[in-house]
Amino acid sequence: MLGVMFFTPGILFARNPVDSVLINRVFDYRRNYAHGIKGHQQNAYLKYSFISDRRNFTLFVIPHMYSIAQDEKAYFGESYCRMTYKNAEDIVLHRQVSVGNISHYGKALPTATELMTPNLYNVCLFKRHILSPFNRSNERFYHYRVTIIGNGMAVIAFKPKNNNTQLVSGQAYVRYETGRITTVEIEGEYDMLDFKLFIEQSDTDPQTILPKHCQLDARFDFMGNHIRAKFEALYDLPTKLPDSLNSVRDMSLMDSIRPLPLEEEEKAIYAEYCPPPSTLPSDTLLTPPSSITPSPSTHKFNFWTDFMWDVIGDHVFNGIGMRSQTASFKLSPLLNPQYFSYSKRHGLSYKMKIGAQYNFSEHRYLTLNPKLGYNFKYRQFYFTAPLRMTYNPKRNGYAEVEIGNGNRITNSSVLETIIDERGDTTGLNDQGLDLFTDNYITVKNNVEAFDWLEIMTSFSYHHRKAINPEYMIAMKRPTHFRSFSPVLTLKITPWHDGPTFTFDYERGIENFFKSNIGYERWEMDGVWKIPMRSLSLLNVRIGAGFYTAKKSSYFVDYANFRDNNVPGGWEDDWTGQFQLLNSSWYNASDYYVRTNLSYDTPLFLSTWLPLVGRYIENERIYFSALLLDHTRPYYEVGYGLTNRYFSAGVFASFLNSKFQECGTKISFELFRKW
Repeated sequence: MLGVMFFTPGILFARNPVDSVLINRVFDYRRNYAHGIKGHQQNAYLKYSFISDRRNFTLFVIPHMYSIAQDEKAYFGESYCRMTYKNAEDIVLHRQVSVGNISHYGKALPTATELMTPNLYNVCLFKRHILSPFNRSNERFYHYRVTIIGNGMAVIAFKPKNNNTQLVSGQAYVRYETGRITTVEIEGEYDMLDFKLFIEQSDTDPQTILPKHCQLDARFDFMGNHIRAKFEALYDLPTKLPDSLNSVRDMSLMDSIRPLPLEEEEKAIYAEYCPPPSTLPSDTLLTPPSSITPSPSTHKFNFWTDFMWDVIGDHVFNGIGMRSQTASFKLSPLLNPQYFSYSKRHGLSYKMKIGAQYNFSEHRYLTLNPKLGYNFKYRQFYFTAPLRMTYNPKRNGYAEVEIGNGNRITNSSVLETIIDERGDTTGLNDQGLDLFTDNYITVKNNVEAFDWLEIMTSFSYHHRKAINPEYMIAMKRPTHFRSFSPVLTLKITPWHDGPTFTFDYERGIENFFKSNIGYERWEMDGVWKIPMRSLSLLNVRIGAGFYTAKKSSYFVDYANFRDNNVPGGWEDDWTGQFQLLNSSWYNASDYYVRTNLSYDTPLFLSTWLPLVGRYIENERIYFSALLLDHTRPYYEVGYGLTNRYFSAGVFASFLNSKFQECGTKISFELFRKW
């Protein structure tokens, strides 16, 4: 019975020579006919509505849903935008006019907006999500059936071989002679959304791979909340607005450029919550932008609802984001589960990010991107605050000052000295005698000398302080260590999209700014992310480092081999890290040689499991090896998976061939794409 059930879809969607010819033409259409997308600009109109069938208090804490979690149950809005295509996958969106009854400070269902710019012929329909049935590398995941309907047209019906949220079903109308898709209907799931998408492709060369008209019906169901959403977009519109317009909230202007008439339901929402539409004179679009002002409103400002509730509350759950022509600021939400992570070795951690930028000109800007984190197991707060002045973005030229506090670091000479003096450390092993806090400041300058070579010169100053100074004083050992060191870093990329090699040299100078540590550090590191079929990715990292010219008191502090007490999510640092390695090992050896391999792919093993398999988006297999001084080879193997809710990994470690321990790692992914 299982065999019959497995092969039935293949029988129903059996391929014949006619099917193969047309499907291959679809796969090859972009290569044969699509040209000239780079730099293409077009104007686009988007309207959207949200209807709350059911909602509760949990809607307030969902990112970007705070705006529609309040009194109104019907929301409607419109935008007019300028779109610039760097290529078919990279789009710069400039929103010029925006009106509606959603709070000015917020937005809703940002993932639904991503569905409005589909790329049918790419590996993924939407950025790096949902495998397109019209790309040859994904053919193995779909069943196809072709029906000839006359007038040179055919219909291709497609459905997934395996029920998974990375795949979709539907049908496409196709020109038989060329394989050009004219319209397509798609059904699927995308990050908490069930959706139906209608796409009409452009019929104007060379933009036939771009959409001309999109209609989206989506439904969001989560923890008792049921929200219906409708989106409609028109592209390649003739009306061009001045570039200086930036998210202007002007109903009169929108009335004059709207390419579609409003439906009665949409008019009713505007009539109840927005100022009545007005008509501008025929020469409005010729009026200088400075004279365009929002339509008057009869709304009276209320401190609690308009400021404390709409502004402060919105930013607590959704973060803060502000942008102008010269500056921008972004603060991640204060209350968001995706910033928590857990591992057996590090326990529970929390982190958040802040981003700010000021533009002096197009080629000169100042950025500040602090990262903050707290580890509950170690009860330690971590931060880095890099202030960067980019003066030549074309050559990645920048000057940067960074301050921060690193992980607690071990002084490997402390216990050695105590053993020499006392013969043992009985009763002292748990006192943390060799642990020091680490505060640092780094000043660096980076420039891309050639397309294949980046050169970074920097100076680094560290102040390390014993966490238990009274024991150090009793042992007649210093409680403070300072180091000053110039650093030279070379980053070499011999081939485009090939491996990147990094070479570091650091020299600690004694008696300079009270520095009392002398050493030399050499490191080499190679990283290569090798793209494979259908979003599969092979990650390779190989590195080595060693210390020379050591003095009596020194800290082993490598740049590419260090612990991370505030880990990130699936995309941040799971690849290229040792998950179970004891933290003291990072600072215990005069040299290291490491290798980290991982294979990342969708629809691999767990996706074939019943019930739960359909929600597993990506899987990853890990292998890591490490060689240190005075120890046998250390190995780690692991398996991880990620879905819309969380990422999880299981790891096992081995010293030589002897099993050591197992451990897990979990981070929340819920609404990370929002």
